[in-house]
Amino acid sequence: MSRKTTILSILVVALFVIGASVIYSVFSKKPASQANNNQTQVTQKELSPNGCLEENEIADYDRASLFPEITQPKERSPLIFVKNRNTGVAIKSFRINNVRDSAYPMELHKCGVYFIQDFNYDNGKGLPLPNYRGELWQYGYNNEGGKLLMVLFDFGKEDNLNNNNYSPTFRVSPLEQYIALEKGYLGQDDYALIIKDLKTLKDVFVLSAKSTFDQYPNMAGSFGFDTWTDDSRYFWGDIFDGAYVNGYFRIDTQNWKAEIFEAPNGAMGGSPLNVNTGYLPIQPGQVWTGDVEFDQELKEQHKREGKKSILYLYNLFTKEKKLIETTNEPIFWFKPEWLSDTELQYELPSGEKKIYKTNEK
Repeated sequence: MSRKTTILSILVVALFVIGASVIYSVFSKKPASQANNNQTQVTQKELSPNGCLEENEIADYDRASLFPEITQPKERSPLIFVKNRNTGVAIKSFRINNVRDSAYPMELHKCGVYFIQDFNYDNGKGLPLPNYRGELWQYGYNNEGGKLLMVLFDFGKEDNLNNNNYSPTFRVSPLEQYIALEKGYLGQDDYALIIKDLKTLKDVFVLSAKSTFDQYPNMAGSFGFDTWTDDSRYFWGDIFDGAYVNGYFRIDTQNWKAEIFEAPNGAMGGSPLNVNTGYLPIQPGQVWTGDVEFDQELKEQHKREGKKSILYLYNLFTKEKKLIETTNEPIFWFKPEWLSDTELQYELPSGEKKIYKTNEK
């Protein structure tokens, strides 16, 4: 065999070995899910490119991380979970930092997480630092997002008041078309409820407090946010003065008109309005002082006077009032709660819970 033939043979064998090695490495490689199960339980399934949940997915967050009485130290960095709707198994999770730790910290919708993010804030003292700012943010479930608009809060300093002075309260419509915000505060000339288009962030509706209270002087108070209807057509809220509600409003996004309803006697901040039916549990004569000792004194006085606690169901649309329950225990709160559009649950002084059905006579 000549030297050239020998070299050629060696080259052919070498090429064959290299090719076989490449083919083996490609076809014998384990899937990533088999290589590291602990890591890929969360990361192996990518969410849709636009950051929206799929039909078989739900989202939730770790509420404990927002409240200091539950976790120490106070992180204010909730963990967002995306789970399989049927199995409850986590598909993905990510953490959001510097979330405002209010009673209403964030909203989770199909295509985004909405929340107020604090910057330059002393968590320990609960006070803003120089150059503090609060911003309304939106995150997709692909862990991508950004600032929607700056929200500056009033801490009693003149330099914190400007045209972007919104409260930290917001409500995003279920279809994520609009967001309701409270601009300014009671006493300011431009105090108003604002509804913005979520895409353009332009105002599409303004409910001015001044013009509203000029027309309905008995309803003067602060704007309270209730909720959107499931179809995103109506936004409901109330006008309150302390614990007492003076009126309700419903904004129609089809014609951008606001309906104003005068609150009946006994409408309180804890009275849950059924926004689909207009039904509202009320307790005429109910008193709330915010002082436990004073409440007890009033309770004893009302007992001597033979006063009772009475629960009614009132309809804002028809002004119909139905008697639901009576107890000899004065200044008692029945703790009403809607289980559905037709079922109102309430509690008796004994602790017994009862259900009133609006569709039964």
